[in-house]
Amino acid sequence: MSQAVKEGGKQMVRLLEKFPEERMKHMVSFKQTQLNRFKRVAGLNIDSKVDNSGEDDAKLSIHEIKDMLNRSKGPLGLQRDVLKKIQAVIPRDQFTEQDLRKQVESLQNLMSNKYQNYYDVGDKMYKPVGNPQYYSRLMDEINGKKKETFFSAMKVIFFGK
Repeated sequence: MSQAVKEGGKQMVRLLEKFPEERMKHMVSFKQTQLNRFKRVAGLNIDSKVDNSGEDDAKLSIHEIKDMLNRSKGPLGLQRDVLKKIQAVIPRDQFTEQDLRKQVESLQNLMSNKYQNYYDVGDKMYKPVGNPQYYSRLMDEINGKKKETFFSAMKVIFFGK
């Protein structure tokens, strides 16, 4: 890889480290998968044995499997046709300097809320006449500020408040 591609990868890693954590925990973190992806592009050290929870993981990462396949002609006693099928499935990142520049610009736009500010929808969308507290209740629930009980949910359904 060229030096410009590695620098673009390093810039993506720096931006992704500033990227906020997901509010809702999932099995796979967008931030962590992208960090690992662009650390590989930048040639940085990848923490493949530690997942989001900090626990050790006994599974091999795709990068480690790819290394094993590339080191020898037939690792683990696999036949050549099986090896070719495995190598065809392994994802490969082929970035150019221009691709990485676009990725960096897109991530910067996301982090600065460029499109949220550009396409501001106003109070008519955020506070509909029929149920003006709908989105604020939804965001409170997602952020964990205020838990809605079964009875309060039924009250909203029947009375709209």
